[in-house]
Amino acid sequence: MSTGPDQSPKRGHHRTKPHKPIRRTHTVLVLALGIAVWLFIGLVPLHLMHNLAMAPAWFVIGAAFIPLTLLWIMVHRLTPLDTLTPEKIVQTAAIGGLLAFTLGGTLDSLVTLIPQEVVGGEGVTSLALAGIVEEFAKAVLIVAVGWKVAKTTRNGLFLGGAIGIGFAVLETTYYIWEAFGTGAPSPLVAAADVALKRGLLSPLMHPLWSALLGAAIFHAASRTGRYRLTFGVIGAYLGVALLHGLWDSAGSLVEIATGSAVAGALATWGSLIVVGLVGGFVWRHVARRSRAALEATAVDPGSAPASATGSGSPAAEAPAAV
Repeated sequence: MSTGPDQSPKRGHHRTKPHKPIRRTHTVLVLALGIAVWLFIGLVPLHLMHNLAMAPAWFVIGAAFIPLTLLWIMVHRLTPLDTLTPEKIVQTAAIGGLLAFTLGGTLDSLVTLIPQEVVGGEGVTSLALAGIVEEFAKAVLIVAVGWKVAKTTRNGLFLGGAIGIGFAVLETTYYIWEAFGTGAPSPLVAAADVALKRGLLSPLMHPLWSALLGAAIFHAASRTGRYRLTFGVIGAYLGVALLHGLWDSAGSLVEIATGSAVAGALATWGSLIVVGLVGGFVWRHVARRSRAALEATAVDPGSAPASATGSGSPAAEAPAAV
């Protein structure tokens, strides 16, 4: 006897699987548009017409087209369970990134007052401590902007990443401007080189580090809804600060130790690979576990910690994904 369609275990199994509609985020289009505008300004108004009034816009777009694409992706990754809105993510990137950059720059300036050896125009101590100083500044802003946000690991990833994006845009803008001013005889080429290098590497720098730090801070607070200084938070802070410091100073330290610029360059690129692989693997692991945990609480609400809905709207009333 043949089995009817409604009696087929296999077909019934497939019908019970939740259907996830395909969301068209047009990420490639957004990235391509940013690159196209940046190239046009650089080639036509600046290079051909020598209109230096367009230089600030070119600096900002060059610093922002990759980080803002990341922000676009983050906004479209939000789900109703995240209890975050796109507006909150954008505000965090703009205001939180600006304040973190301001605090970090102030602390960096204090570190430069320490007597230290200079390599390539940069103080070695300043480079080595940059991770400790700047990740501390971002941690302060993560706590501040997330004060009334539901304390979940995934929300910490989003808010920390948004602050890192704002920080990265401002810092890269400075480096492009510096290269433009000191890159004679080809300032445009020097500035474009900085924009491309830092733009391509930006996903592995500030957004990644502060996302991991935000996840650790929010995870520690997820049980009670209150921030706690745990060994996990301290370990995450020291870990991202070490990755940050290694990224900044590995080449200079090796060059001092060996007296070889080639060895320093190899160490720089080696550190980029190590930091990128380690940081990316940890981020992927945290992101997957936090999403699985959040989805599990949606299936069994009784298993959710008391802070899952934070001090704002409950998860069920959170805004739908974009």
